[in-house]
Amino acid sequence: MKILHKLAFAGLYLSATILEPVQAQMKDSEGNQYPTKVIGALEWMTENLKATRFRNGEAIPVVRSRSEWTKATRAARIAPDSNEAKVATLGYLYNWHTISDARGICPTGWRVPTHDEWTALTQFLGGEKTAGTTLKMSTGWTPGFPGNNASGFNGRPAGFRAADGSFGGLGGYAYWWSATASNINGAWGRFVDYNQEGIFMMDGYKKSAFSVRCVRKPIKK
Repeated sequence: MKILHKLAFAGLYLSATILEPVQAQMKDSEGNQYPTKVIGALEWMTENLKATRFRNGEAIPVVRSRSEWTKATRAARIAPDSNEAKVATLGYLYNWHTISDARGICPTGWRVPTHDEWTALTQFLGGEKTAGTTLKMSTGWTPGFPGNNASGFNGRPAGFRAADGSFGGLGGYAYWWSATASNINGAWGRFVDYNQEGIFMMDGYKKSAFSVRCVRKPIKK
């Protein structure tokens, strides 16, 4: 089953020092609380987004039907494996039409990271071949290359929903969107998996659904 139409493995080898700034918390307009942490140049949410509404209060539609999902050309969300019980830990999966919607999926002052910002995070954490280890939680993954979560990113394997409406990857793969389109049908993102130590670029179909993290420039105190 094809969900990606390009994977790029740049093989970056850059050293980095992982700092340990004090963690903070952010609350969205629905009352969901998210821990946050400064990693590199940005403050990152350290949980996947759980928003059911845009910033202006309008609902992000849930599309459960597989046939309806394949026809969706507007914002849509779904729980991992269509199981709402998993949202508390793993967040929702969103198609890219939700990411690009002008109403804003992230809380006020926050936004979806760009392709270049994901690249900068990867470089800060030591490069594409090994940075996945620092992003993944040490538990909750299919046995393979365990994470050590040294970055505090708390990466969890929420899997994906493909453009054809099928689900996959739960427990073994984590995919996150960027805010940067690659072409009319695709957009950039990143993924980590259970049997590799790296984090890799993906060019995902916009009709697919992946997890979302929000970022902002650190607030000076």
